[in-house]
Amino acid sequence: MLYLTREEMQAVCPMGDAFTALEEAFTLYVKGEADVPLRVGIDVPAHNGQALFMPARAGDALGIKIVSTYPDNPKAGLPVTPATMLVIDSATGIVSAMMDGTYLTSLRTAAGAGVATRLLAPEGATVGALIGLGGQGPCQFDALVEAVPTLKEIRVYDMDAARREAFAKERDGKHGIAVIPVDSGDEAVRGAQVVTTVTTARAPVFSYEAVTAPCHINAIGSYTPEMQELPPELVANCDLLALDTADGVLNESGDILKPLKAGLLEGKKIDTEIGTLLLERHKRGAGDITVYKSTGSGVMDTVSATFIVEKALEKGLGTQIG
Repeated sequence: MLYLTREEMQAVCPMGDAFTALEEAFTLYVKGEADVPLRVGIDVPAHNGQALFMPARAGDALGIKIVSTYPDNPKAGLPVTPATMLVIDSATGIVSAMMDGTYLTSLRTAAGAGVATRLLAPEGATVGALIGLGGQGPCQFDALVEAVPTLKEIRVYDMDAARREAFAKERDGKHGIAVIPVDSGDEAVRGAQVVTTVTTARAPVFSYEAVTAPCHINAIGSYTPEMQELPPELVANCDLLALDTADGVLNESGDILKPLKAGLLEGKKIDTEIGTLLLERHKRGAGDITVYKSTGSGVMDTVSATFIVEKALEKGLGTQIG
């Protein structure tokens, strides 16, 4: 079995290559060439934790990601959401590779948003916004830069003022982009043509009034029915709502379930998947407001992980164990 560290994964799969893997994952999914059960969660109440299991097959790629959420872990110096990805040889059923699932999650999630941004963002966009600068923030920033090479400014916001100052200071000026820390979600979004939110919020992180057309928004948090990042008016009135998978989003995301329950989405098409738009080579309207909503899917993990393993073997990276 091949074992890959985070550093080895980064060496073989830069963000642009991860876009390629995600495009394949999304299109295999909508063509019916994937089998992706909803994630299975097991609560561990004695330790205030939950373990999630995300299996998938896409084409000849087969694997499972095990990701846990243990809010008390930092007290022991451990991550809140440790994860491990296993790649399985589809011909034999034998586990052929293991890798850092936490980094894989950040990479494939950001690459998914990047694919959607490259397809749906206004042409020539110059101002971006990133709300939420935690563990997934760095990869999401990289995906914005990769997807929209015309960006000149990215505003960053996080509830932790020290975090947003440090995040901006580290990246300001790189790639020729000014990175500006701001004091609210509305300040980040106002006038931006590309927005990414990646938080654990349970209420909208910016107002509908702050959004001006044309604009593309990636909503990456809100992966449970209780969580919500987007103002419901945005979901109801956007020109296009695109989902990573309808099965996941329509069962798990408060961003959609809350306005749906409130009766705000009557008559609106809410099951369009990004893979379909890719196959159709969708062209956005010049003044459109578009939304990409992601809750994550095992197909994204399995295709990305298989891609990384193939590249690592080509370059002779990784450690054979077992």
